[in-house]
Formats: sequence, C-alpha cells, structure tokens
Amino acid sequence: MDARHANADDRKDDTNSPTTPQTMHTARAPRPMTDLERRVSEGLIAGEFPLAFQGIYDVKTGRLARVEALIRWMHPDYGLLLPAAFLVAIDHPLVALQLTYYVIGSACGTIANAQRQGQPVCPVAVNVPPRVVADEHFPATVMQIAQLHGVAPELLELELVETEDAARLLAAPLLTRPLRGAGVRLAIDDFGTGYSSLALLSTIDVDTVKVAREMLNRVPGCPRACAVVACVLSMLECLDVAVVVEGVETRALAQWLAQWPKVLAQGFFYARPTFDYASVPVQERCVV
Repeated sequence: MDARHANADDRKDDTNSPTTPQTMHTARAPRPMTDLERRVSEGLIAGEFPLAFQGIYDVKTGRLARVEALIRWMHPDYGLLLPAAFLVAIDHPLVALQLTYYVIGSACGTIANAQRQGQPVCPVAVNVPPRVVADEHFPATVMQIAQLHGVAPELLELELVETEDAARLLAAPLLTRPLRGAGVRLAIDDFGTGYSSLALLSTIDVDTVKVAREMLNRVPGCPRACAVVACVLSMLECLDVAVVVEGVETRALAQWLAQWPKVLAQGFFYARPTFDYASVPVQERCVV
C-alpha cells in the first residue's frame, strides 16, 4: 500500500484525542510484550501516534470520494516513523486491539470535529488486522466508539487486511454482520496479493475492494499485465462493489483506469497524505 509508506506533507496539532470505551475488551495476553510492543502501547497512551489522511478520488471526475487514515509515530527521540518501523508490534494481540481501536477513535474524532466546524466529510477508511476482526467483541466496540463521537456508521469504512491470517477473515461474516447492518462499510484491502482473495470475495459481503499497487506495476506499458488487470477490474465491476486502485502515481495509469467508470484511485498522482484532514484536496486532477 503506497500510502502507508509515504511521508505526510505537513502536520498540524491534532485536537482530537481518540476515545476508547472503558469497557473495551482485551484478551488475556498470551506472552509478555517485547520492548517495541511495550513502547508502542505506551506511545498510544501518550498520544504519539497522529493520523495522516490521503484522499481517494473518482478517476473520471477527479472528485474526492473518501479518505484513508494512515497511522504515523511521532517518536520523541527518532521523529516521524512510518508503519514499517512499528507495525510488527501488532503481532501481540493486546497491542493489535489497542492500536486498532486507537485509530478508529482518532478517525471518528476527526470526523466529528470536521462536522462541528461545518466542513464537508466523506467516509474514512481504517485498516483492521485479521486478529482484531476475529475478536468477538469487535463489532460492539466499533459501534460504541462511533456512538461516543456522534459519528454516523456510514462514515466509517473498515479495511480487512489480507495476510497470512487470511483464514480468520473467512470466519468474519458472523462477526461483521452487525457492523454491516448498522451501516459500517467493509473493504478488502490489498486484493491480489493475499492468500485467499477469491475465497474472500465469495464469502464476505463487502462494499469496496482495494486492488494492490503490485498488480499495477507494469500497467499500462505491458500488454500482458494490462490484460490481467483488465480482467480483474471487469470481474469486480460485475460484483457491484466500489473499486479502489492503490499506488496511482502517473497520468498514464490514471487515464488507462478511466476505462472503468466506477474505479476510484489513490496515490501520489492525486494527493499525498497530510496530517490536516481539512487540507485533503476535494477536487484533484481529472484525466478524462
């Protein structure tokens, strides 16, 4: 995911402290935390993890369709750290829960603050690791966080990340059905690089599929790569889901994607991440 490994252009003071319900469930830790896991947990409590926001745009019109929330670590000693430096900490189940609910709370707080100031808002997507989705208390906790901030569930999109634990996602429908019923949007992230993409599509009722940037590396220059991606996009179009293509960094790729009327795009060609939600461009480049 290109956005997760990109620097934010600027940073403004974050006035939205994430709210996590006091009743938030935490599973019993199976082992002691490593130094990094403990430090990440402490940093979350200390508010050292701001969110950066990157717009996702309609390829045909260039209009903002939604925003992805990207976590960063403002380390007191090392400065700005990208997720690659600390996401290994979510191997610990308690840290995974803490970080996920922190991000959801921060995103909801940002939406609520924008609404209070009369700013336009659109759905905000956050990443959810499989082990958190598999937690039986996950749906209730997400809804509780949204309600505490007064945020409509429709403004929250949960990206279910494909990893080695993808098998856990296959059991997700029973757990995520309450969220879907309440209006929370669901997405499959990094489609095309995981372990069970097609199985997930046939099992989970989702609103959005995010196509991994790795699938687009040779598009539009390589006919074979174009043929593969064209088949994938056409299949997804038949499923009547929103399609987000990650890693769009060139006009040539954006123009090629415009063949599919429902495609949304995310990448540096459109906008870089910013720590200020209000500064996410509402209208970006139109390539049609």
